[in-house]
Amino acid sequence: MKRLRTIFIGSIAVITALMTTSCEKQYITEEYVTEKHYNEYYGSKVYTREYTIVKEDWKSAEYADGRKYLYAEFDNPDVTENVMETGAVLGYFWFTYDAKTNSSSWNLLPYVYPYLYENDQKETAVVGENIRLEYETGRVSFIVEDLDGILPDEMGDELYFKVVVIDSLD
Repeated sequence: MKRLRTIFIGSIAVITALMTTSCEKQYITEEYVTEKHYNEYYGSKVYTREYTIVKEDWKSAEYADGRKYLYAEFDNPDVTENVMETGAVLGYFWFTYDAKTNSSSWNLLPYVYPYLYENDQKETAVVGENIRLEYETGRVSFIVEDLDGILPDEMGDELYFKVVVIDSLD
C-alpha cells in the first residue's frame, strides 16, 4: 500500500512537471513530492532531464538474430539502485506531426509509428518503426528499430527526448 501511494504521488508530480516544462536543451529539474500520513512522510523525488540527440550520437548494432537497430546512450545519475528497485523511469519523444503549422507534442515511449517504404523496384510497403527507452543504473539508452529488422534510416539532424525518474523517499 505504501508503495502504491508513493507511485501515485510520483505520477501526479510527473504530470505536473510535464505540463510546466519548456523545450530547453539540457533542462533538468528536481522536485520533492511528500505527504504526511500518521506522522510519517511518504513521497517521491522526481527528476527530469531532456536530451538533444544529433546524428553523430547514433550508433548501429545488431541483435543475435540479425535484426539491426540504432541507439544513443547517455549517463544519467538519477537512475540509482533505489530507482531500479522501487522507482520508475519514463521516457518521452518530441514529435512534430505537422511541419506546416509546427504542431508538436511529447509522446510516451515506446513510440511506434508506420511509414511508407519504397524499395528499388518501386514496390511500397508500410513498415513500423519503434522508438523506445532502456535504462540501467546510471545510464539511459534510446533505441530506434524498424519492425522489419532492417537498419532504420539515418536519424534527422536533432531529435528531442525527455526522461523522468521517480525515486521513492521511503
